[in-house]
Amino acid sequence: MKLSFSVKYRTEVIFLKRISDLWRDVDGVDICFLIDSSLKTKFQDLPCERVYYFSGEKDKHLSKAESCFEWLIECKAGRKTVLAVIGGGATTDFGAFVASVYNRGMELVLVPTTLLSAVDSAIGGKTAVNFVAKNLIGSYYPASKVIIVKEFFDSLDMKMIRSGKAEMIKVALLNNGRLLEKVLSGEDLLNEECISLAIMEKYEIIRSDVTDTSGKRMVLNWGHTFGHAIERYSGAPHGLAIAAGMVLMQKYSAYLGYRSFPYEELEKMLKLHGIEHDLLLYVKDSKWLKFIALDKKRNLEEISMVYLKDSGCAGVINRNLNDILKDLEELR
Repeated sequence: MKLSFSVKYRTEVIFLKRISDLWRDVDGVDICFLIDSSLKTKFQDLPCERVYYFSGEKDKHLSKAESCFEWLIECKAGRKTVLAVIGGGATTDFGAFVASVYNRGMELVLVPTTLLSAVDSAIGGKTAVNFVAKNLIGSYYPASKVIIVKEFFDSLDMKMIRSGKAEMIKVALLNNGRLLEKVLSGEDLLNEECISLAIMEKYEIIRSDVTDTSGKRMVLNWGHTFGHAIERYSGAPHGLAIAAGMVLMQKYSAYLGYRSFPYEELEKMLKLHGIEHDLLLYVKDSKWLKFIALDKKRNLEEISMVYLKDSGCAGVINRNLNDILKDLEELR
């Protein structure tokens, strides 16, 4: 599968069955590896000594990026050096950020090891580190290759699988295409066909708005205003927090009087794929609300929030932060 984001940036998506098959596609003398530290035992016999280990979300900040730059300098890495990043969403976000700014850009290969990172963070070129808020500092830098290895998914726990499936359901509803048919039928989404559909349908959304400036890509932020706040407060996996944010956004948009895809239908759809949410877990406690103020889509005191009008049709609600907080208190 080849995704053309621009004349300059093209991504080749490759599916492999086994981790051992990786070395056919990640090769070359001038290569550095950035690997999630939880995978150390799987990569003890790497055909390379230039390895930097990364500890996930807690390492996703500027000081760690500075440490990584120093390591690349020690490795004598240049612009033609390949940075192969192996890990989940936090790792691919971080590695892509490093690759995008080191020497003003080095070749990037991403090997997502979770279902969520395969259909979300590895696709589309967004890179980031956390600074005060989640993903506040970043760039746009699509990888030259994204290599999806099924064997990684075989060892994921069900919570992480459901986190990825929630993202696939989000993309399916935004597109109203073939993937939605699979979702509605209850088919297990953890297969190459469905993953390919999720990637292609996300690509269809972002290919004409890679740098998120025309507003077309913004629809992918459905559920993120509330979801990121829930994630920061509860520590829930990203995909599950966003799914909770999607449900709450549908409930909230209906509360404001907007024509909205029924949140009850969304809950049923998520439940069909093993994703269940007790919204009372969040709405009964107001402590998570303070994190809404850190939303990147905030413009002074106004926040732009994406909601779903109907399958295949998203809308945007622009609302004052104080009004949002007041509304949510009343919605409780």
